[in-house]
Amino acid sequence: MSNLQARIAMILNKPQNNSIKPYKILVGVVWTTFDDIRGGMPVEWTPKTLSDKLLFGVSLRGMSVFSSRPNHISYSKMPATIPFPEHELFSVCTVLYETSETNRGGFSINLVSILLPQVIMEMAWIDLRQIQAVFSKYFEYYHGEPIPHKKALMKEIAHETDLILQRKLKIIDQGEKIREHLTKYLDSYLVSSLEEDEQKLIQTRVRTLMILLDRVLEAGDNERIQRALDRMNFILEQELSDEIVVMYQQTISDFTQP
Repeated sequence: MSNLQARIAMILNKPQNNSIKPYKILVGVVWTTFDDIRGGMPVEWTPKTLSDKLLFGVSLRGMSVFSSRPNHISYSKMPATIPFPEHELFSVCTVLYETSETNRGGFSINLVSILLPQVIMEMAWIDLRQIQAVFSKYFEYYHGEPIPHKKALMKEIAHETDLILQRKLKIIDQGEKIREHLTKYLDSYLVSSLEEDEQKLIQTRVRTLMILLDRVLEAGDNERIQRALDRMNFILEQELSDEIVVMYQQTISDFTQP
């Protein structure tokens, strides 16, 4: 097992008590409001086991990013990313500017922070457009009205984000296994016993497949994914080992599941 696979396996298979932490990969979600006197204050979070030090660190540092007056009452269309190396995590957050007659300036600031393991961001294992799509699903039509059921809303956001992370890591893990098999295939007696021209043809096909495999793993939108899949399917019409074909097809099946 490669170092990369070991890191993925550690995240995917870490033991946990589901009654305490319901998310397999996600660290949590924090809802922060800005108080004119106390500053950023966490008001809701999931799971409830998040430490006070983490909650207030995420709230205070997050609010510093969105402390200016908004141009309009809405939610931030682009998520901000904030590192917390002391907790080995990143925050991906959006802001909701809520109309308020009692707060200074006529609005209050609400911050929704999704907390991800540091390695997820360092290895670029998540496309921020996927996180933004989750935010958009719930806040696309937000125009400053109060949100009463914050806790329930956060749990929905946490659940959807955790499923995205699980799916992404599973695909990357399978991709790494396919890459190993492709490399072994190039070094196998089956390939080395071929004529030189045939060896070069197989090597070209396999290396092209590796490049396209990377594109599938890194693709951030369905159109790019589909183009890469179509090209890979064309390459697989050529003669490759049955083992590689089976592993590839399993990965694509998992990748294209809704």
